[in-house]
Amino acid sequence: MDSAALNTQAMIETVAERAASADPLVLLETAVGFAALAGTAADAVVDHYVRAAREAGLSWTDIGDRLGVSKQAARQRYAPRLEVSGGPATEPAAMAPRLTACVNAAQQAADADDSLPGTQHLLLGLLEVGIAAGVLDRLGVTRDNVREAAGRLLQPRTGPDGESRIVGDGEAYDNVMRARRFAAGRGQNQARTEHLLWILAADPGSSARRILDDLGAPATQIRQELDDRIPPPARPRRAGKLGKRRTGVRACSFCGCADRHRAMVHGPGVQICGECVALAGEIITSRHDQASRDLETGRRLIG
Repeated sequence: MDSAALNTQAMIETVAERAASADPLVLLETAVGFAALAGTAADAVVDHYVRAAREAGLSWTDIGDRLGVSKQAARQRYAPRLEVSGGPATEPAAMAPRLTACVNAAQQAADADDSLPGTQHLLLGLLEVGIAAGVLDRLGVTRDNVREAAGRLLQPRTGPDGESRIVGDGEAYDNVMRARRFAAGRGQNQARTEHLLWILAADPGSSARRILDDLGAPATQIRQELDDRIPPPARPRRAGKLGKRRTGVRACSFCGCADRHRAMVHGPGVQICGECVALAGEIITSRHDQASRDLETGRRLIG
């Protein structure tokens, strides 16, 4: 008996054990549920190894060939998409239509680079439409010089097919979510292109910020351009001592909020507000949970 027949027989026996009945309809119903579970587990295993192949530097062309589909079909099925319509339970501000269009353009730019969506792709997307596009135009930032700067500043990688690709920071999703939370913190029910540009300029370690600095559009200039477009955070009134105000309140190094009533975590040269700390925890937890689910699925299949 070959291995396929042995596996089939093992599955038949498993279904019989789970059904715990000789009724043919009960056995059939159990078999259908087991087949769906096995199919889901098998898909999860394939997803895991596609991610591993991408991390090893293999192109979508190579992966598609092994899967028996085209490069485009493999990317569409397995590549992480910049899905930002949902969000954490804290309900950050919704996406304005113009920002959604920019995020979609960023995903297309990442697809063209054959890479994960990074902040450099968000910068390209923001040149599409909206207030951010106008600000970047006035500062002399164009699609061509963003791509040229990315080619110089970001580490190139040569794939097995000999094509050179730009490796960015892959942090597009996190920055869009920060922009949504930033907008909500400023009392606005929609996140717009100006909020995302503010966030990109506020992060000194991002690919977008490196490119903006290189093109002579530093964060200080961008914030000056956006000051009239983004209202300050609401400050609750405090009883007594109305004439006294605290000074020297610094902004969060990530979302830019300067609300003195928010808890701040201080570090060497930076400080992070409690909301950004919570967001980072949510991201790490979600990625850890996904890795644990993949591992458990693989163990069940092997067993």
